Amino acid sequence: METAVSRHERAMSKGLLYFKRRQSRVDVRGFVGDIADGNFVLGGTVEDISFSGFKMSNLPKNFSAAHRSYTTVISGNDKHFKCVVIPCWTKKAENKRSVEVGFKIIQASWEWTEFVLHVATPLAFAEDLAFQA
Repeated sequence: METAVSRHERAMSKGLLYFKRRQSRVDVRGFVGDIADGNFVLGGTVEDISFSGFKMSNLPKNFSAAHRSYTTVISGNDKHFKCVVIPCWTKKAENKRSVEVGFKIIQASWEWTEFVLHVATPLAFAEDLAFQA
């Protein structure tokens, strides 16, 4: 059975971006993330979130979005969420000293889902009302 990581590795080896965003992302403030692969831990700023991913900025420019999974702890508002993620895209920041990385969540806690549901639902509801008006 093919896993999300193996599909991602196959797509990246062909130069493809396999994962396409299915949910809209919600901007968050005051959230940080620590990302680890077993050999190092790097910190960054979590910019936006969704059920299935997030964008992290202020990662060192030498961060290699390698074809592997990373363990991440996202923290903010006295909450901590552990996720297993894989990078989907990388972009140099405007200051050229750091990078932004989009991550796909391949394993998350139930608390993460509840948190995103709590944060995203009011926004989605407001967007639906604006669209109908």
